[in-house]
Amino acid sequence: MKFAVLLSGLLLLFLLPNWTESVDTVDISTLARIINFFERNYKRVDTDGHPRQYAVAINVPKDQCQPDFYPEQNNFLTRENAESVRNAINDETNGLYQGEELIAAGLKKIVISRKKQYYLHSESLLLNPPDNSPMTNLLNKIKDGCSVFYTFNSPCVDSCLNASRNHNILEALRKWQEHDGIKAFVFRNIWGNDLGKDLQTAFKKIAAHVPLFRCVSENQCYACNREGNLPINAHCLT
Repeated sequence: MKFAVLLSGLLLLFLLPNWTESVDTVDISTLARIINFFERNYKRVDTDGHPRQYAVAINVPKDQCQPDFYPEQNNFLTRENAESVRNAINDETNGLYQGEELIAAGLKKIVISRKKQYYLHSESLLLNPPDNSPMTNLLNKIKDGCSVFYTFNSPCVDSCLNASRNHNILEALRKWQEHDGIKAFVFRNIWGNDLGKDLQTAFKKIAAHVPLFRCVSENQCYACNREGNLPINAHCLT
């Protein structure tokens, strides 16, 4: 009898760390409301109202990612000025905003010559270089908070998720994985140029490091990660 009790106690001790970790996750309904807050306050749009790519990351107290939290102007990211954020990320000479609890990026134009130029993507602007990025500095402010990274369009397969490209974000995601606390990588739309590509394999590169979600409205998010070798949730691929 004593032996059975001892075995039960050892089994509980063995399982407890995994159980504790599984509880320490973002509430998916609250996540949908957070993403909607970003869309209401920081979204980039053309003069004709057409949405443009941008990305936002936050590191906030854990309770702001748990059930029944409703982000509003008076209780969420109160040290950030929405107009300042929008002005910064719409300036393509820099394309970057760094605040107290929030960082954000649009695109940054790199001019090589009069006929040759390219844009640094918003995900790369926030996550690189991996050891000293805006995301690194943000995560250092709260060691065990809730960190959410949101990109309007999914990271591009050919650059952001390609390990052979200089501006890929894979090493940065691995660094983020080491951070304590709640983590969520979120996208809304699939990048148009990636339609028809192997998104299953590409998105697993993100999900291997941090929980991956797709939020399509203020009421609906999907968890893209699947346990073990199961495929990415179909809602995240179409």
